[in-house]
Amino acid sequence: MIYIQIPKANNAVGFLALARSGTSVLCLPENTYGVSSKHLTLLRRKRIPFKKLESNTVRLPKPSRPHYDKI
Repeated sequence: MIYIQIPKANNAVGFLALARSGTSVLCLPENTYGVSSKHLTLLRRKRIPFKKLESNTVRLPKPSRPHYDKI
């Protein structure tokens, strides 16, 4: 998985292009996404700017605590 960050000004258009591609996208905080190489080709073709991030610098969300309350 490749991690990218899309600038705030292009985030809506970039996310829409990624979502419509038909391949899964990992959405993370701060306009950061986990994508495949096909997504990078798509963004370049549509001229949507992005920045590649090192995988060790990306903060993945921690799982939430389970809810044991009865409903």
